[in-house]
Amino acid sequence: MTNELNSNPETLRYLDADHVQHPSGGTFAGLTLCSDVDEKIGAISGVLLEPSSRRIRYFVVDRRTALIGRRYLFAADTPAVLDAGDDRKLRVLGIADDLERFDARGVQPFSDEDAITAIFARPAA
Repeated sequence: MTNELNSNPETLRYLDADHVQHPSGGTFAGLTLCSDVDEKIGAISGVLLEPSSRRIRYFVVDRRTALIGRRYLFAADTPAVLDAGDDRKLRVLGIADDLERFDARGVQPFSDEDAITAIFARPAA
């Protein structure tokens, strides 16, 4: 599985995890992304979404080592199970090697104009 930006990068927008709600009512902020065998991949810090289709395309994942923190992309279409209990984990059928380095300079933040586009876009299939 590879995370090459399949969508046109100019159409993707970054939205902080504090502003993205998941089905159990909370936000993605502080949610841990881990493999199906409980290997920690990182913490979700935001998403890349396509406003015109109203779809999340990638999770932006913070991975920290002893000295350095880096951000990576993980494809949002990877099968996952949300464990919204006390440990707040999103378990995915993927591995840490499936990550692509994320450079925020190449993506615009989600804007008011993007919100209007999402509101008036055709419903997602």
